[in-house]
Amino acid sequence: MIKGIVAAVLAALILAGVIVGIIGLFFSGALMVIFGFIATTIIIAIILLFIVVFVFALIVFFALFYFMAEKKPEVKPGNYSLKEEKGKN
Repeated sequence: MIKGIVAAVLAALILAGVIVGIIGLFFSGALMVIFGFIATTIIIAIILLFIVVFVFALIVFFALFYFMAEKKPEVKPGNYSLKEEKGKN
């Protein structure tokens, strides 16, 4: 029973220390600096990700027209029937 009481008191002290630390950071302005750094990093990451996706979409867009213009199907004249169809079951 003493172990449980000691553990509860230790947990309460640790929690109180964390709360005091956060409040100290809040009033010193360090917490705002940390949040600003995180927000700036997220904004930069979003911009870089948009640029990468935009460039990739642009390349795929022009590649689509290139392959549509270059890859024309070859149709050879012949006598075709449904028996020669691929993938029949």
